[in-house]
Amino acid sequence: MEKWFRHALFATSVVNMLGAALFVPANTFGRDLLGLPAPVPALYLWIIASWIAGFGVAYFWMALYETRDRLFIAIGAFGKLTFFLILAAEWSAGTIPLTAAAGGLWDLVLGALFVVWLAKTQ
Repeated sequence: MEKWFRHALFATSVVNMLGAALFVPANTFGRDLLGLPAPVPALYLWIIASWIAGFGVAYFWMALYETRDRLFIAIGAFGKLTFFLILAAEWSAGTIPLTAAAGGLWDLVLGALFVVWLAKTQ
């Protein structure tokens, strides 16, 4: 596995685990700091947090054991890029502040790296 891609997977794992912690219902401080909308039902926050954490564990596993799964990386790229695009669109519409949209910049960067890896490994 390319060294840069392995580092990208480790970084993605960290970003995902931090993102999962952000959506844990009790963490109102983190969501308030970014300016994310509130109140949000705890059920929705737990669903988001659990999926983000699950992907984070999978990225860590792939990096640690140097495995490759193009479909998983493609789904990850889609998720990361659409998350950023949704935040950007909401900021553009004035429904969230720039700080909330900026919270998705890591997803833009990592999603783009995933697309590069997918293009290079056809």
